[in-house]
Amino acid sequence: MRILPRRRDIDIVGRKYVWLSVSVVIVLIAIVALFTKGLNFGIDFTGGTQLTIKCEDGTSTGDIRGVMGEFGYADAKIQEVGDNQFTIRTPRLEKEQVAQMEEALKKGAGMEKLEEEYDVGPGWGAQVSRQALIALLVFLLAILIYISLRFEFKMAICAIVALFNDVAATVGVYALVGREVTPATVIAVLTIMGYSLYDTIVIFDRVKENTDLLTRQSRKTYSETVNDALNQVMARSINTSLTTLIPILAIMLFGGETLKAFAFALFIGVIAGTCSSIFIAGPLLAMWKETDPKYRAYRERVQRKEARKSRAAQTVKSQPADGEPAAKKKAPVDRAAPGVKPEPEARPKPAAKKPAAKKPGGSAKSRTKGPGSGKKRKKKKKKR
Repeated sequence: MRILPRRRDIDIVGRKYVWLSVSVVIVLIAIVALFTKGLNFGIDFTGGTQLTIKCEDGTSTGDIRGVMGEFGYADAKIQEVGDNQFTIRTPRLEKEQVAQMEEALKKGAGMEKLEEEYDVGPGWGAQVSRQALIALLVFLLAILIYISLRFEFKMAICAIVALFNDVAATVGVYALVGREVTPATVIAVLTIMGYSLYDTIVIFDRVKENTDLLTRQSRKTYSETVNDALNQVMARSINTSLTTLIPILAIMLFGGETLKAFAFALFIGVIAGTCSSIFIAGPLLAMWKETDPKYRAYRERVQRKEARKSRAAQTVKSQPADGEPAAKKKAPVDRAAPGVKPEPEARPKPAAKKPAAKKPGGSAKSRTKGPGSGKKRKKKKKKR
């Protein structure tokens, strides 16, 4: 019969400061990217006119920018979105301006046709941003109430911290690569938060099952119990995330422009959500709960037990094994200095002889004469 090796657990909670440091670094990078590069908001948020044109082979964004500079829009956002297909985003244009640009692009940039003209007012973009912010706040409040009632308040706060890490990672990547933020991106971010929250709740449910069994006689601390729960569900979370990433990656490679924008945010968010659920929410909860007097007492009791076990183990090691005689101590030998005769050892005095003990019954003279006592006993002559 083959015995499978025991699964070796990863000390996730024990390295909590490493994971929290990585999370802080990610958030700082996202903040720096936001203030230095900023987000590339799409026309739906900024308002203006977006033109989608089809050009001849060999046309570059520089050729189009040169034509737009003639109309005072050299800073227009020009992006190649397909095979000789470009989008041009400018402030809001009138119909006459669009017609003039179309003629100039045909002559100077080899434009074949104007495929789409899309106008958005600045008020619509502000309304979309406001509604997205309201949806985010309502989502966080509902999550806080639900997890507090289903589990506890500390778990709710840890889950929200993990969600904040997911949003920061996604926003930081968008700021660093300069990808356009569209309404599809907002929908993807909300989807990411729901997916990450689902993974976190699964982990917290297993943590609650394990920690409810903790008693004063338990041999594990709260942190060790949380670490066991994380190792039990980690393989499931990773496998679920990998299965989810496969279709998302397919959409990123073969989907349309709108689907690619949605899939890119999902791809970043699913990876960040899986990591934050395992390496941020769980260790942060364990660190916070260890401050409770109840679980602090559990930890101190376990530490005392471990200390007694270690002392007992050291005592057993210091004792000789069965069958091995204990080492005999040799008496110290005094060695005289060279040229000096050693003093003779004092011989012990002979013990004084003790007087022979008298036989019971007193002396021969004091004995009472009995019958036959008058007969003399013949003494045997000793042979010389």
